[in-house]
Order: sequence, then C-alpha cells, then structure tokens
Amino acid sequence: MLTLVEVVSAQEKDIKALKMRCQQLEERDQAVMVAFTTFFHVLAAGRVAKLEDIAAILHNIIKVAQREAYPQESIRFLEGLASMLREQSGSGTTEAPMHDGPRPESKD
Repeated sequence: MLTLVEVVSAQEKDIKALKMRCQQLEERDQAVMVAFTTFFHVLAAGRVAKLEDIAAILHNIIKVAQREAYPQESIRFLEGLASMLREQSGSGTTEAPMHDGPRPESKD
C-alpha cells in the first residue's frame, strides 16, 4: 500500500511539472505571436506590405508545411498567427496615416 502511495505521489509531481512546462510553452508561443504580429504591423505601417498580403503568404506556408508533414503544433502556430493578422486587418487598425512630420511654414 505504501508503494502505491509513493507511485501516485511521484505521478502527481510529474503531472504538476508537465502542467508547468505546458504553461511555459503556451506563454512563449503567445510572446512569439505578439512579436510576429508587431513586426507585421510595423511592415504594414511602413507601407512595405499589407496585413492581408502577409496573411496570404502565411497560408501558403501552412499549405506547404501540411504537404511536407511538419509537426501539427507548428502548423497550428502559423494558423493562429494568420488568423490574428486577418482579424487585425479586418478591423481597419492598420491603416494609420503616415506623416512626414511637421511641415515648415512658408515665409513668403
């Protein structure tokens, strides 16, 4: 009976450690997604690319990853990133007007 309690205790510790590791990985994934979306927004704000175009490129990458049998976790990450970009581009938040700064007044 004591051995059974020790085994259960060890399994509980392993489960707790696994839960902590999963949480760390999820937080890391979220941080990476935020960094990527920020980068894509910078590109969009700088008129380098539109978020819709970047999302389309990500969808092409996803198709290739699925065809090449990449890990499902990686594919899900890319899908989440593409959907975040699609949501942001649909909300119209990326169309910030670009200004060259204050214009000097004419002194004629």
